[in-house]
Amino acid sequence: MLKNKLIEIFMLIPFLKKVLTDSNAEEVRRVENILIEHKIPYRIKTYQARGSIGMALDTSSYARSNLAMYKGANSPSISYGIYVRKKDYQRVMDLISQAVN
Repeated sequence: MLKNKLIEIFMLIPFLKKVLTDSNAEEVRRVENILIEHKIPYRIKTYQARGSIGMALDTSSYARSNLAMYKGANSPSISYGIYVRKKDYQRVMDLISQAVN
């Protein structure tokens, strides 16, 4: 239990190494399933192309205008980053590449 708590404390993004950045949620989920299956601790960070102010402006303008006008518009661009401990990085990269082949 104490070991798990210590791992959780040091699972902060600055101490981790990025394994994947992708906008495809299915690919992110595939990698996440590999990490879960092999009991490798990880973190997922979400990146948005627009900041919180830009998103708020979009929301308010959509609310005031005709929503039918926005049918077929692209959804907001979101990317996901998966991070693991530096000592697990090479193992994770090997597992991901094996799963693809």
